[in-house]
Amino acid sequence: MDLVDYFRDAAYHSLALLSLSTAHIRDLIMSMIFSRDTPSRRALFYALLAFSSLHRSGLHRKTMLFKVAALAALSASAKEASDGLAAAAQHIAACMILCSFEIFLPTENSGDWILYVQGAIEIIQHSRLENKLGYGDNSKLVDWVYYHGSMSRFALFHWRHRYLTMGATSTPTSVVPQMTRYPLWPDKRTASLAKRPACAVLNILSEICDVLLDPSDPKSQEKEYKDRLRALEAKVDSLPTVSSATTALHKPNDELAHTLALYKTAIRVYLARASQNPLEPMADMDSLLDLVYAGSFRHNGCRHFFPLLILSCEARTDEQRASILDLIERTEKNGNVRSMKALRPQVQSFWKQQDLYADGDLVMNYLDVMKAVISSNTSLPSYV
Repeated sequence: MDLVDYFRDAAYHSLALLSLSTAHIRDLIMSMIFSRDTPSRRALFYALLAFSSLHRSGLHRKTMLFKVAALAALSASAKEASDGLAAAAQHIAACMILCSFEIFLPTENSGDWILYVQGAIEIIQHSRLENKLGYGDNSKLVDWVYYHGSMSRFALFHWRHRYLTMGATSTPTSVVPQMTRYPLWPDKRTASLAKRPACAVLNILSEICDVLLDPSDPKSQEKEYKDRLRALEAKVDSLPTVSSATTALHKPNDELAHTLALYKTAIRVYLARASQNPLEPMADMDSLLDLVYAGSFRHNGCRHFFPLLILSCEARTDEQRASILDLIERTEKNGNVRSMKALRPQVQSFWKQQDLYADGDLVMNYLDVMKAVISSNTSLPSYV
């Protein structure tokens, strides 16, 4: 029980959620592992031990044995998880802890995190869990999956490699599903999420990744495409705030409000840059970035990789870039944040490309450079 206690007291802080407050997920997981013994409960229990062991002692033999045990139980629980709500929730939680395990690895992750997210989504759909949501525990669990699933679209949109599963004949047998071109949830679920600030932000980013075209594509000059970009810009600008769209069960939260504001700014910048701004320039771009650099980036850490990547890439001056590197270092010193060893060189590589284009007085293809930077990872990176 030592590792269980460690998860309850320390390791849970490192679970990647949109909100920095992870206590509600911890409490849900702790209640699940002390329930009736089933394959799905065992999968969750061993996944928790693996994550807790990795967090406390690093990657060693015992950690891997826990992970192997979790995978064996997860395989056994697949049918059970499709038939019952409790088993489905335990199976999904096990998938998400194993996803967190892969992301938290001290070196470049294996990229297998996407498989666990996909597995969780399939169980949600097969068990129809998304149709049984209120604001209770299951809703929090599905929101956790939705966060990782939505953010995976950004990574998959830019990452130029493909995963192959090798069979006995050493020939490719399957590829990781492309999550950029199909809805994570039924339309009804998406419509209900749109009213909730956190999910609305994620939904917009997913939609942008579905719509964006490379500026060299002739279709990017068509009126229909430009109209879609205008509609997306309007959606970003009208995103609800935490204070205006919360209920008594979801009280305003300063930390979440700050996080969503950071995401909104990053998404606005990303849309303007990635579309090469064929419309009128975003008038308040510089003032928005100045607020970020002088405010939250100067005084706080930033554990969310997507806004950190997008807004860091906008740094132009030596002073701004030095403050970004200082921010990354300060954030990384927090023991609850995963390694940023892969993110730091991505940002620096983007700056180098930016400077080369500026020296040559050329217009940089933002999408092309971003894809090259993200594809420098041989495994699929996560930007949660």
